Amino acid sequence: MKVLLPSAVILTSLLVFSCSKKSTPPNPGSGPNSLFPLTQSSTWYYVDSAFSDSVVTAAYLDTMTVTKNGYQDNTGLIYLELNDTYGWFFGSYISVDPSNTAIYEVDSPYFQPYTFFAVPQSDGQVIGTGQDNTNPACPLYTTQWGWITPVTIGNWSCLENVEYTADCNGNPKEEIDSYVAKGVGVVRIVHALPDSASGKLHEDYSQTLQNYVK
Repeated sequence: MKVLLPSAVILTSLLVFSCSKKSTPPNPGSGPNSLFPLTQSSTWYYVDSAFSDSVVTAAYLDTMTVTKNGYQDNTGLIYLELNDTYGWFFGSYISVDPSNTAIYEVDSPYFQPYTFFAVPQSDGQVIGTGQDNTNPACPLYTTQWGWITPVTIGNWSCLENVEYTADCNGNPKEEIDSYVAKGVGVVRIVHALPDSASGKLHEDYSQTLQNYVK
């Protein structure tokens, strides 16, 4: 679900690494105030919704857990696999920066990770930019921003990132809003794509946390 742009889109804040599977020590981001507490068997319970031109086409419960599978890259970062059968993080490997300021995601140990979420210093700070040249005649341009002013979602106070993509003519192509609560992890994701009629962005998918068990 999360792989929405070709792999040519690389944010400037991404890590470059090589990796090999091996036994993994505890993730540096597994502490009680981690952006994404990656403790084995921790479980998140979500409600997911899918839309077509803003009309709900499906709504379902979604359970996500941390598995025992993982690997360490050559920078020392530990990535752990998430079991999220129906949701956004299906098959993802996640790592939290030891400084607890960023969440990195990779779709396979053999791919390059990208910055899923980062904590900015101020509202509206640019976290990273990227360019997709799959269509050289009209590349896609992506910008990721962050906000530190808290957003309340359910029982949690969250920080927000927004990733926005437009083509060379400025036409919107995608938006991903991510909300993270320290000590809890990802509370909500909202994904938007252009409406088939108007071309304006409309909600395509959402994943909202209902409960979290450490």
